[in-house]
Amino acid sequence: MNSNHRTPAEDEATTAAGARAVDAAAADWLAARDGQGWTPERQQALDDWLAQSTTHLVAFLRLEAAWTRSDRLQALQGSTRTLDDTPLLRSASSFWSHRVTRWGAGAAAALGLALSIGLSEPGGVWPWHAGESHVTAVGERAVVALTDGSSLTLNTDTRLRTEVDARERRVWLDSGEAYFDIARDAQRPFVIHAGAQRVTVIGTRFSLRRDGDRLRVRVVEGRVQVDGQSGASAILAAADVADVSGAARSSLKLAHETPEAVAGGLAWMQGKLQLDGMTLAQAAAEFNRYNRRTLRIENERAAQTRIDGTFDVNNVDGFARLLRAGFGLKVEERENEIVIR
Repeated sequence: MNSNHRTPAEDEATTAAGARAVDAAAADWLAARDGQGWTPERQQALDDWLAQSTTHLVAFLRLEAAWTRSDRLQALQGSTRTLDDTPLLRSASSFWSHRVTRWGAGAAAALGLALSIGLSEPGGVWPWHAGESHVTAVGERAVVALTDGSSLTLNTDTRLRTEVDARERRVWLDSGEAYFDIARDAQRPFVIHAGAQRVTVIGTRFSLRRDGDRLRVRVVEGRVQVDGQSGASAILAAADVADVSGAARSSLKLAHETPEAVAGGLAWMQGKLQLDGMTLAQAAAEFNRYNRRTLRIENERAAQTRIDGTFDVNNVDGFARLLRAGFGLKVEERENEIVIR
């Protein structure tokens, strides 16, 4: 018998162990960065680790999102619903307590939060039960855990529903964008319905963005099957992107991205917007997803201007100042919108 032969179960166990190791390393880096004695040399080492793999970057961003929001949980201590009143939080505290000395209290708390609770600006806490729906408002993000061990990160203005039980795992993405970190379960494929489109996985990491009947699938790790409305189907691997829309078979378009492009597409998990050569019209549409004070481009020539850079998603005023100072455009600021001429 060939000693190098591995069974599917062994491969699955290796993949799961690798994912846990990456999450543990990300928690270590996060605790060290927010602790005492952080130096430029340590920052460079962290940057190098993040650059090694998109999986490293996504794990760090996901834990950082939970870490940032964990500070807000302290405000709940004095409310009628304390942390100890939340069953999932109690179980998370017990599960991670023996890891505190290795990772530090802050990192263990952040990782426990990312896996066990949902956090939303401005600080609500919701245990996730099968059959429930979840909504984020404009400018909000939320980290949510499912009962099967999967976790979802919801972007701005997102609506989705879930059903997870002993027989099946299903999610309906009604609108918006989410990052999925799906626990492996060969007996229960994880199926996501986005209008007429369907995405099927066993265990992997990827993001979905739905705008009406248009769906973008971006795979970070593992494999994802995408089925279009008219029967068009494709299997995507890491760094693959699919754009699906309409009823025609030709509406399913595939591409392969660089690691930098994959990371840029997930910059929203860190509250960033990476433009990368977008037209001003496209950039304005992206900013408008995150802000109630919107950008409106009145000049067609200005609308086609190309722009690069990374911006905070909610810094629409700073972006407008850049357009005035750097591009010579006329900017008229109103109460609920900024008009570019």
